[in-house]
Amino acid sequence: MSEHQVDGLTFRKLCAEAEYAQRLGQFDRAASHLNAALGLWRGSALEGIDSPALSADALRWEESRLRAIETLVELEFSCGRHSAVTADLRTWVQRYPYHEGLHCRLAEALHLRSRTGEALMLLHQLKMRLATELGINPGASVQEMHLRLVGASPDPETPQSDRAVEALRRALTETTQSLKVLTNALEFLNN
Repeated sequence: MSEHQVDGLTFRKLCAEAEYAQRLGQFDRAASHLNAALGLWRGSALEGIDSPALSADALRWEESRLRAIETLVELEFSCGRHSAVTADLRTWVQRYPYHEGLHCRLAEALHLRSRTGEALMLLHQLKMRLATELGINPGASVQEMHLRLVGASPDPETPQSDRAVEALRRALTETTQSLKVLTNALEFLNN
């Protein structure tokens, strides 16, 4: 079997070529290689193979895929082509529902296309998912993106630690309000 018949080997080769092109500053070429690499994927790594011995390999493949996605998104944004990945970002945030970075990039892409309301709803849904399913608050990047979207960009003169504390304070307030709504809804359903 030749290398070109094994998608995994082709994926690795294209990712390596993308990394090399990126180091040379050839961002369009790097993005093209990553698009081709990601286009090889159909479903999950080693899908349909139920083998405990291969589960670690499947995780490594999924991590490689996620790194390729993250790199491609950063390349497209750095080249000003956020519109080029908006549809893919929607797919990827569904596949990685807790990945805050992908959610922030999709929110940013929506905002840049004058769809700030959708962007804010996306971040709100992420916050609710993290709170209800994992019992955690989103990180500072989500809070900062939210502030940017509502036009309350943090003051660059304010130390980052103070901004993080303020972002956490806001997140706690939002989470408390959301929990009150959920509690009231549960009480209503139980009565």
